[in-house]
Amino acid sequence: MQIAAIDHLPWLEYRHTLSDGRVCIRLKTGAGEFDEVTLRYAATYGGSFLKAEEIVMEHMWCDGVHEVFQAVFKPCDPRVMYAFKLRAGDILLLHDADGTHAYKDDCKAPFHVFHAYAAEEKPQWARGCVGYQIFPDRFRRVEVPGEETVEPWGSKRVANEYRFGGNLKGVLEAVPYLAELGVGVVYMTPLFLSDTSHRYNTFDYYQIDPLLGTLEDLRALADALHERGIRIVLDGVFNHCGLGFAPFQDAQKNGKASAYYDWFFFGEQYPCGYMTFGEKWAYMPKLNMQNPECAAYFLDVGRYWLREAHVDGWRLDVSPEVYPDFWRQYRRAVKEENPESILIAECWEDSREWCTQGDMFDGTMHYLLSGAIWHFFAEKSWTLAEFDAGVNRAMMLYPQEVQNVLWNFLSSHDTERMLTHCAGRVRDMRAAVFFQMTHPGVPIIYYGDELGMRGGPDPDCRRSMEWHKTGNSSMLAYYKRLTKLRGSLRVLREGTFKTQEVGKDGLYAYLRRTDVETALCLLNTSQVHICRPVELPAALAEEKELLDAMTGRVVRGHNGRAVVSLAAGAGMILIKK
Repeated sequence: MQIAAIDHLPWLEYRHTLSDGRVCIRLKTGAGEFDEVTLRYAATYGGSFLKAEEIVMEHMWCDGVHEVFQAVFKPCDPRVMYAFKLRAGDILLLHDADGTHAYKDDCKAPFHVFHAYAAEEKPQWARGCVGYQIFPDRFRRVEVPGEETVEPWGSKRVANEYRFGGNLKGVLEAVPYLAELGVGVVYMTPLFLSDTSHRYNTFDYYQIDPLLGTLEDLRALADALHERGIRIVLDGVFNHCGLGFAPFQDAQKNGKASAYYDWFFFGEQYPCGYMTFGEKWAYMPKLNMQNPECAAYFLDVGRYWLREAHVDGWRLDVSPEVYPDFWRQYRRAVKEENPESILIAECWEDSREWCTQGDMFDGTMHYLLSGAIWHFFAEKSWTLAEFDAGVNRAMMLYPQEVQNVLWNFLSSHDTERMLTHCAGRVRDMRAAVFFQMTHPGVPIIYYGDELGMRGGPDPDCRRSMEWHKTGNSSMLAYYKRLTKLRGSLRVLREGTFKTQEVGKDGLYAYLRRTDVETALCLLNTSQVHICRPVELPAALAEEKELLDAMTGRVVRGHNGRAVVSLAAGAGMILIKK
């Protein structure tokens, strides 16, 4: 028995409160070590562990090395003390703040909760909705008289110096398409004045690139999206700027005499005389958010666009490289401007530092989950068991309310497109899409993936949108079916996730649950048809007839089982009829 594997911290993902005031407590142990884990808790003042309340904790996730047990309860007093009782056969252990010992009913060193008050709610609109990422230069273009010369739509010259002239009027024209696709939030990469197609080297944070349009165009787009129940999130690039940014030009010209000199990091140790984004991008100088004037400028930028353009939040570029206290200030400023706004970090790694404490970001771009999806569906480098372990590992990291707003990608402007990553295997991409659309969080569709667009790594993944394919695309129809289901079933948007079965034949079953709904998702990840019985979860085991929400067909239950029939790469969602 690995006693050292037993782990609990009285904060972060291990102990947090939900927006309804319930407390969620988790314990991590070695995989397969314990038959049962019980949470024992009592009021801190006037309570006694000899009369502690007990909750048998639910086994939630296992990554093959560790597993996590969880209890969710509503305390009668926000000040609670607690410890854990662990059973393995005839062995009983107590885990408290002093470690793990032989069990006894009393506890002299309990963990404490002194502030079990309701957590700040994530915006309701952002929980589990479907997202759509637009790279504005390559999405849609409406011809504007007198505009600068741009690449012909469909040109193969996709390097970042070539501009295709996609614009906000084009996005506005596509709003009905986005609504029909079932999109709930549009995320647009940078819109501000720049000399590249990607615009991550911003020259003026208060001016939309004229090739894209105007403030009035953005406001008209935001209002049109809102009329359809769709939100819009902008890309904030506050880690670095472009060479044309006026404060940088002043600082470079006047040196230490410039009022903006400390907005940047100048020094002989840097190859080009100043710190940059990455090592080789001299055209993107790094900003210094520890400078109060620099920070104040960008705090105002954050408020300005929410107020003036009616946008609903920010995705913040290269967030782990920015001074953390700036993000705390930024959150306060933006939430004061619009309490329903959303803040999403761009962090490719474990993002608990940024998302879990509730003082910086609401969520992150969940590339840890993307990595598991790529390894299994695209690269075929993981087995199904390894994939499930990776998914469970990702689930262990965050509180449920953070999980509900994590952005889950198959592709993005920084990665090769999913169909290309799958070497053109449509079946595997469709299976990955099913998983993405039935997993917790916000599934983000990278523009054109719904049409099966291809493209290698940046910049090839930034080809112009293939609008000619929208009239007869089986992939688009498949996406629409899944987004419609996600919109109609709250359990797919906000339910918990728990593995039900990892079949040796390639059948993958996982349970999504809320307090009132249960859905069993099944996915055939093999290359052959599967037809066999599966165990049903307790919430569905007594049902004589179940409904496959994917097809509308009835599936009969018997003795807690149901026979499922799935073609290779296909999925089904079993719910109560």
